[in-house]
Amino acid sequence: MASSIGQLKDQSISFVIQNFAQVINSTEFLDYTPEILQQILSADELNIDCEVDVFQALMRWYEHDKETRRKDLSQLITALKLGQFDAAFITKYIKPLLNGDQVATEALSLLSVSNDTDSRLMPDYLKARKERKCRLLILNDVKKLKPILRFNMSLNKWQTCFEFRFIDYSYAVFYHNNSLLFVGGRARGTQRNNTIKCLDLQTFEWQQMSAMSQRRDDLCAVLLGGNIYAFGGHDGDEPFDTAEMYDIATNQWHLLPAMAHHRYGAGATVYDGKIYIFGGLSIDCRPLSAVECYDPLTNTWISCCDMHGARGWPGVTVLDGLIYIIGGYNEGYVATAECFDPQLNTWREIAPLNVARFGTYTIVVDNRIWALGGHDVYTVEEYDRENDKWIEKTPLPVYGIFSCVEVPNHIVNKLQSRYSAKENN
Repeated sequence: MASSIGQLKDQSISFVIQNFAQVINSTEFLDYTPEILQQILSADELNIDCEVDVFQALMRWYEHDKETRRKDLSQLITALKLGQFDAAFITKYIKPLLNGDQVATEALSLLSVSNDTDSRLMPDYLKARKERKCRLLILNDVKKLKPILRFNMSLNKWQTCFEFRFIDYSYAVFYHNNSLLFVGGRARGTQRNNTIKCLDLQTFEWQQMSAMSQRRDDLCAVLLGGNIYAFGGHDGDEPFDTAEMYDIATNQWHLLPAMAHHRYGAGATVYDGKIYIFGGLSIDCRPLSAVECYDPLTNTWISCCDMHGARGWPGVTVLDGLIYIIGGYNEGYVATAECFDPQLNTWREIAPLNVARFGTYTIVVDNRIWALGGHDVYTVEEYDRENDKWIEKTPLPVYGIFSCVEVPNHIVNKLQSRYSAKENN
């Protein structure tokens, strides 16, 4: 019997670890014993995107019965991964809770040398949890102050993870080696860019990388195999048919064969090692339905079956071997959507969005497509494939066109804790 109870207890703890973001909102969470909570919070596999959320969950548990739980707080705080917090966060939120306890002081002193310390010699609270990828949305609009958003699963809402000042917009953006790479786009006014501007997310310093052969506003671009591929765009006049590839390792650009069509505001994605380009606007602002595919191995282009509808600035994403094209612009906002089978080279229409828009960013969350924002839109919609319909989700806190990058959770932890420490000053 004792063995069965122990096994049930282990299964229960394992369930909480895997579903932590949902469990911390339950009333049962507030009744966990310090011993059970210690096991949960210290688990390397804790299923959470951000360490700040773990801290806030601990505070919710603590404030439910402060008098009784004060004696356990110091020990439970060491179950957090303090090395994942910005030093300002520890100073502002954690040190005052410990009333002179040496944990916070020691963590602050060790943070400055942790990069040079053998991980085997570090206390557990300086080590990271099992790494996971997290999505961040970056505003790609005319506002100078660019928010970075993440979806907080425990609160079921989008929240600002960080902010930075950057006057450019209409760029392509990628994450690489702890940095954001902003490709092309435009500065304020009519100045178009041929640059890659690199923001280091650890030092928050900017660096300018090698320039493209042309200034490209409203380009489409993808990251594939350590290279950035940039297609089309314009320099304030007629769109380009040109393409080029940036080798990140050598910081050099290389020209590629031209596309069959001049286009800007096109959509692009990678599937099966090839790059697909969808729609966009062509000469005289003519919306395109044309699709073409570039194979980096053969350095050649082939034409694919046209979309059912011409559109610029569509959302593009891949799910279960199909490429979905969502919304866009064709002499007005477009709500229609369709999916492309690259193996059969065929198209099929799906249910239209509830809110027509262009510039929506599409991602896959839990095997469902989300359409995020768009020009002058806060709306987030989720596609229910089984019932072929779109369902509105929690809207964005900021309207506009966003780009999305996937980053390791240690980057999210630093950004969120740094922003949280600054936000309430």
